[in-house]
Amino acid sequence: MSKEQEEIAIESLVKQTKLSPQNVFKIIQDLNEELTGFMEIEKNLIIIPKKSKMNLVKKAISLGVSLDQIISMLHWKEFENFCFIVLDHHEFFCIQNYYFTHHKKRYEIDVIGIKKPLIFAIDAKKWKTGRASALKTMVKNQIRRVKAFSKSTMKRSVRDKLNLTNWQNAKIIPMIVTSKMYEIKIFEHVPILPFFKLNKFLNEYHRYSEMILQFPVNLSAQKTLHTKKVRTVNKKLV
Repeated sequence: MSKEQEEIAIESLVKQTKLSPQNVFKIIQDLNEELTGFMEIEKNLIIIPKKSKMNLVKKAISLGVSLDQIISMLHWKEFENFCFIVLDHHEFFCIQNYYFTHHKKRYEIDVIGIKKPLIFAIDAKKWKTGRASALKTMVKNQIRRVKAFSKSTMKRSVRDKLNLTNWQNAKIIPMIVTSKMYEIKIFEHVPILPFFKLNKFLNEYHRYSEMILQFPVNLSAQKTLHTKKVRTVNKKLV
């Protein structure tokens, strides 16, 4: 099997769904027509190009498929791709797997979404544990990472790469998008989102903007302002 595609045996779907082979095949054909032929059907196999897999995920979400089942379908890289797709839908300029160096230390941000004056710096986690200690560590690491990122924007080469050349100011916001949360939560002023509510968060950003950690950056003066904590909030929001 090519690395660019996945094969699924129709027989395995019959066992999982407990439907007849005829019904499973009919559902697959209908789905393929609705999604304009994004997969191939050969004998007893469904062949899905990996570049089209996120279309299947979005359709599964709309059909009410279990979130745990959907998440189990995703490789961690595809989890990042999902964040990229949602940000792109909201007309953000997106960068995936952004590497930078600050004070001789190398960092990576999984997904960056840029839309004046906001810059969302996202850590996309296919989280294996729901422990509070793990959550605290994730948030602490993301704050440290994004703080370094905000300072790195003082370099002209970085601003050029991020298309910030003509910006006067920016607000850089650390975020975590994860598979193990079922509600939007603000923890240590950092928004933690279940991946299926990223779209909701972007649509309703004004509700959260006064509650979350921001790194304001004065790009015209080429110096980073102090970190801004607008309000002390540590609660979940639906």
